[in-house]
Amino acid sequence: MPEIAARIRRDLPEVRALEAWRWAYGWSRAAAIEQIVQYYRERDLGVPGLNTSMLCRYEHGELRPGADYATAFCGVYRAAPADLGLEGSFPAWAVRAEADGYGPWGMVATARMGHQMANGNGEALEALRDTITLGLEVEGPAGGPQTRESLQAAVEHYALNYSAWPPGTLAGEVHQVRHLVNQMLAQRPPEPDRAELRRIAGWLSALVGNLAFHLADEDLAMVHWGTAARLGAEVGDRWLECWTLGARAMVAHHQDRHEQATAFGQRAFELADTPLRRAQMLAWAMIRPTAARGTQYRGEVTRIAARAQEEMAAAPAELPGRFGFDRAEFTLHLAEAHLLVGDDATGRRHAEDSLGHIPHGRPGWAAAQLVLARAEAARGRAADAAALAGEVLDTIPPDALRSNSRKRLTVLAGELAGVPAPAVAELRERAAELPALVPVTRPSAEPNGS
Repeated sequence: MPEIAARIRRDLPEVRALEAWRWAYGWSRAAAIEQIVQYYRERDLGVPGLNTSMLCRYEHGELRPGADYATAFCGVYRAAPADLGLEGSFPAWAVRAEADGYGPWGMVATARMGHQMANGNGEALEALRDTITLGLEVEGPAGGPQTRESLQAAVEHYALNYSAWPPGTLAGEVHQVRHLVNQMLAQRPPEPDRAELRRIAGWLSALVGNLAFHLADEDLAMVHWGTAARLGAEVGDRWLECWTLGARAMVAHHQDRHEQATAFGQRAFELADTPLRRAQMLAWAMIRPTAARGTQYRGEVTRIAARAQEEMAAAPAELPGRFGFDRAEFTLHLAEAHLLVGDDATGRRHAEDSLGHIPHGRPGWAAAQLVLARAEAARGRAADAAALAGEVLDTIPPDALRSNSRKRLTVLAGELAGVPAPAVAELRERAAELPALVPVTRPSAEPNGS
């Protein structure tokens, strides 16, 4: 196959490597996706969310696949990352040949506990930080082009592989990398280097905020997101400002401050500049706080859902990663909103749709499973609801069960209170015995005005 792919690229230089290899095998995009699905199935990795539109964008260089999909492509095509043009999907230090394909050195795809772990000790994250530190050794304490490029690659890696580590593990590492950026800013680099570093610091703050939220420190999350939003506004990164406003709307909703959440969501929606981003802000930041204000807002929820679905349909493709958006997350938010206004049948349908678009064992799967459990409880099927929630506890390690899923579990347990069923009693006991999440206490100076 290497010779055929090389000939295709020689005769048709406009064709990129990933597409050339698919042609060399004689596969349509649908057939290639079937091979990826089989790759996942054989390794008990669940069902990938890859579709033909995403594959088209990967092949044309419009999107870069994350490490999970890149590893699968290498395994299916029996090719190295460099052969497929996928070196950028992994840090440069992370790629090595495997017996059954190629993959990132520090990340082992596994169904153990239904959760992807990074060798259990964060070695891959540490190696990425070491690469940035070495860049500072070469280019000086203020860094240079290579260091800034490594920092941007780190942000993308954290975002694309956000679910690969327990939140506490990733949070500690992102804090340390952001501290490196703070130290670089303290050297007073010239513009536009300084602006680029502040933009990177903003995205790292967005990640730190998200991790604080998933570690149940909502107030600290709001502080970090406030910093990220200010940095985004100062450097002209409209998407950073938009995303962090949406995140703040989400936390305000979780804290039952629904009017404030709606205000944040409206500001975020006004900044959203693509159909996918508008769909994200409508579903993530606006529909749930609107629904939480009472069943009298059911008509408004229906209107927002219809607009969000129009925007989602107009989006050319979904985007992976923490700062992206996909069908699984979209339908999850619609499901919760409809449950809040008492439309249990629609909520159940959207929860099932979400589950159908995400691999088993991922954090998003846990969230959708718990929302479906709430829909079952609303239908009076307490035993089924308890079984669905119990599967989450059987699958996700306690340190990887995020705070928002824990809250969904708590709400479900409350909704099942008083139901005299052994399965319900067992679920309530297991939920009560979950160890507390441990917030990250590492200090980190914020570059708010320096």
